[in-house]
Amino acid sequence: MSSSSCNRWGALLLTISRCLAVAPTARKGFARWIHCLWCVVLLGYVWTGCIWKCVVFDAEMPTIEKLLFLMEFPGNITITGLLVYHAVLNSPYAKEVETQIHRLICEQDVAVAQRIYQQHGKRTRLLLVYTIVFHGVCVVVDIVNYKFNWWTTWISNSVFNLPALMISLGVLQYALAVHFLWLLQAHLCHRLAELQMRQRPPKGIVNLDARYDLFFAALVDAGGCSSQVLEELRSTYTAIDRQHRQLLDKFGPFLLLNFGNSLCSFCLELYMVFNFFEQPQWAAGMLLFYRLLWLVMHGGRIWIILAVNEQLVEQECHLCLQLNQLEVCGSHLERTINRFLVQLQTSIGQPLLACGVIDLDTLAMGGFIGVLMAIVIFLIQIGLGNKSLMGVALNQSSWIYV
Repeated sequence: MSSSSCNRWGALLLTISRCLAVAPTARKGFARWIHCLWCVVLLGYVWTGCIWKCVVFDAEMPTIEKLLFLMEFPGNITITGLLVYHAVLNSPYAKEVETQIHRLICEQDVAVAQRIYQQHGKRTRLLLVYTIVFHGVCVVVDIVNYKFNWWTTWISNSVFNLPALMISLGVLQYALAVHFLWLLQAHLCHRLAELQMRQRPPKGIVNLDARYDLFFAALVDAGGCSSQVLEELRSTYTAIDRQHRQLLDKFGPFLLLNFGNSLCSFCLELYMVFNFFEQPQWAAGMLLFYRLLWLVMHGGRIWIILAVNEQLVEQECHLCLQLNQLEVCGSHLERTINRFLVQLQTSIGQPLLACGVIDLDTLAMGGFIGVLMAIVIFLIQIGLGNKSLMGVALNQSSWIYV
């Protein structure tokens, strides 16, 4: 895959994001005002649909279920509003973060920069195709579920799938930006591996061999060069870590709201799937499939955010391991390695948090699963209580309400 084709996938993602009002335009003047107006109009359309759904929703169900179901709409309103805010009013800051990441890549060798863009293009293509195909399947299932009633389907997709696609594109923006930083850290690991290979004695030379002293003396003479390389790598790592913190500052509220919204929706959808299999109504099989798609979407959003951040932490641990494996042949080189190690350990010791609340690491999945199971069990207990008081009829009638 050439770098030009990789840039085309990135440009396609950016174009789709701009059309859906979740990315700022690069143009100025009248074109920028037109884009801002379109963002505001689309946001107003999404908000109107969400508010209308909250007002007209009148399905019979326990209050806690209704609350969890309706919480998705204020969540979508807040999250899409935050995305549009960054696309319209906070676009200079958003462009500055992106520009600094590309500047870091361009500081590398031409071949290295080209390889990074190629690998990033493959990841962009994969995630973009997955996202578009997934939401396309959701639209088709929605159409079939409403028996090709186009007006009802249009309203349903405007209320559910349109804000869901906007939020998914927002998640992709963060995940792909972090992927750029991960590729840069992988290049640092490769540079350290090359430095480690240069420190190995030639084949056939052992510690007791006379030639080993000559090799070690040459290694001491080259220690200054190794120190210089390590200082360059440490400077690059510092810039990468700073850019990651800036990304967290920009996307922190979005990630926090997305976690809360996805967790509530995941709990309710999981409970409704459980409810379906307890009293199967196969006439609503298409709605069951729709709920399973919604489970995959909300679970995937949480997982991809945690996974991309964990990759950075793993790379930092790998950097520590490689630094500890370097041959120390001088006090200056030892001080350089120690400074780099202290900086890495300090960064690893500081957990990545969204707004200082949620730990962005897959180790936090245990906590999410615990909260998820507690809410689902609570809903099941309420459902069992309603059955004992009102019979099975209420439970069956409350299955189809989307």
